[in-house]
Amino acid sequence: MGEDSSSAHYNLNDTGGEVATGDSTSAHYQNRAGYWAMVMDYHISISSPLDLAMSAIAGIGQSTVTNNYRTWTVITDNAAGYSLYWRADQANMLNANSDAMLAYTPVTPNVPEAWSVAAATSEWGGHLGSTSTTVNTTTWGSADTYAGGKWLNVATSDYNIATRVDETSVGGDNETIYFGAEVGANKHQPSGTYSVNVTVTAVTL
Repeated sequence: MGEDSSSAHYNLNDTGGEVATGDSTSAHYQNRAGYWAMVMDYHISISSPLDLAMSAIAGIGQSTVTNNYRTWTVITDNAAGYSLYWRADQANMLNANSDAMLAYTPVTPNVPEAWSVAAATSEWGGHLGSTSTTVNTTTWGSADTYAGGKWLNVATSDYNIATRVDETSVGGDNETIYFGAEVGANKHQPSGTYSVNVTVTAVTL
């Protein structure tokens, strides 16, 4: 007793002496009896979509947001769910000459808002899509547009963009993130390909 019992058809963990938990002793014996600790082994996975090439900006204006997105699929059997985070390796988008498109600057730090970029600057940011499985549309808006969605800078430390409080379906949750960029009407932005690395992470709760 107290060991694994198994055959080709079953596996059983058993323990003897379950009248009480703890040491049972007399002058002739000592028996350590107790329940086996239950080990919970949860799993989580997240997909890795291809790199995104955002639509180009000709001089000034906004990058067309329609196809500026990628979708991550999160699957977990953790009954407490998971949290989803994003993080950028640098605050600004840079080109080969280190010219910058600045990180989006919301009026209230860390609070998504309707897109607004001043005429004398250029900025980029992100938005959790309205069709995402765990999206809070009060936080992120109910439309995937500059005007109808709510946008935020992608910080250089992990920022919680969504949380689920139970396990996913077998197919998982689809979490879609849109990226936007704009060159203001009075901003001279050097030409080039601007890039930044964004990491999306799912962590069990």
